[in-house]
Amino acid sequence: MKFVMIYGASGVGKESVGRELAKRNEWHLFPQHLAFDIACAVVGFGNTGFEKYQRKICLDAFRTLIEKKVTGIVFTFCYVYPASNYFIEGLFELLNEYQIKADFVRLSCDLEEHISRVTSEQRKNTNKIQSKLYLEDYLNRFDFSVDIAEVETFHLNSTGLTIQQSALEIERYLAKHQEKTFT
Repeated sequence: MKFVMIYGASGVGKESVGRELAKRNEWHLFPQHLAFDIACAVVGFGNTGFEKYQRKICLDAFRTLIEKKVTGIVFTFCYVYPASNYFIEGLFELLNEYQIKADFVRLSCDLEEHISRVTSEQRKNTNKIQSKLYLEDYLNRFDFSVDIAEVETFHLNSTGLTIQQSALEIERYLAKHQEKTFT
């Protein structure tokens, strides 16, 4: 089974690229914001137990998908060091339990492109960042340039790339990375 985590700041295109990658390979897409939205509704963002509940939702979903024997999972995630490490520890435990080797992709884009993406029509009527001001505040508060520790990460700056081109670049990386693993 394939497990690919695409991580980066909100609005860089993780879910769009992840959806395309999943579609092209007949894998299952699971965006973190689904668990985030449920945890907000049940526990409330910032309240005691929020991170634990969000982690449980994601890990339960992964366990269910693994036991259904899906061929792959593409998980999109906003990794923020060090706050996200509690989640990452749980993910690594689950992957080790099922002996799944994951691949990690950090997606980014240039600031002007990032602003264009968050203010686009496609983001209207979502709970996602939708303004330049909110994005700038968000980027000033959190550092998205830190890689997840102890794993190899493929960095993809998708500025100027279509969703399809970005998915293709990830597929090329996965194929090359798999070759290195077997040689």
